[in-house]
Amino acid sequence: MTTDQLNEWEAYDRLDPIGEWRNDFRMAELATIITNIAIKWGAGKKSVKLTELIDFMPRWDQEKKKEIPKQSIEDMKKALKEIYESQKKQKRADDKRPPTNLKTKQNG
Repeated sequence: MTTDQLNEWEAYDRLDPIGEWRNDFRMAELATIITNIAIKWGAGKKSVKLTELIDFMPRWDQEKKKEIPKQSIEDMKKALKEIYESQKKQKRADDKRPPTNLKTKQNG
């Protein structure tokens, strides 16, 4: 390959990136869309912070990642208990609601 050809490929890559960076970008874009849909769906009418594309882009140039503090067993138990209690409250609310009439299709 000549230097002119290499220069052309480098210029082309700047206009329309090829390779792993482009794949990372596409997957980050997809992850952002899916995550934001889930956040909006789960939040209802509450205002929430949505994710951004950069949140899902790998940062290969960073030397060392910050260590995420480990969750203690007590914290895990507390979180699970809160989930259980919220589900229990929801079930009680559902039990008070009258049953809905379901229309059935008659074959014949």
